[in-house]
Amino acid sequence: MRIIIVLLIASTLNSLTAQIQYGTPINEELPDKLKTLRKAIEVNNFPKNIDAIKIDNGYYWKHNTAILCKESEIKIIEYGAYLFYNNTWNLRKSYPLKELNKNFGTKKELMKQSQPYTWTKNWRTDSSLFGGWAMWYFIGISEDGETVCGYEKIETTNKLLN
Repeated sequence: MRIIIVLLIASTLNSLTAQIQYGTPINEELPDKLKTLRKAIEVNNFPKNIDAIKIDNGYYWKHNTAILCKESEIKIIEYGAYLFYNNTWNLRKSYPLKELNKNFGTKKELMKQSQPYTWTKNWRTDSSLFGGWAMWYFIGISEDGETVCGYEKIETTNKLLN
């Protein structure tokens, strides 16, 4: 009986320490791949704090993401999203470039100067209601060959609207 109790306590302690710890990112913190790049792509999420709604058996955090470059045309070479947990940004996913054209309306991954591109249904979905932080990022090459980036944080809450 003691062995069962010890195993049960050890298992419980192990599961508690293995839990993901969501926190709030500090403004200056960036993933390594973005730290050395100049920010030349504007990224805006609307809204910035998103409450969930429940549809059928799932939760939806509805928002959109817009990108714009003022300086020159930029050819996007990578984009995706990070999630913030365990006190660091963790890559969630890098998306195929063809999806950029489909979702944002670019052609051949090219952003024209001062032309806004918007993914209107960039929604987070999950079967569980929980909040957290994400960061959309974009890496591209400017007309003069410089590798540049853009990024913006977004917060999803555990507040249910309906």
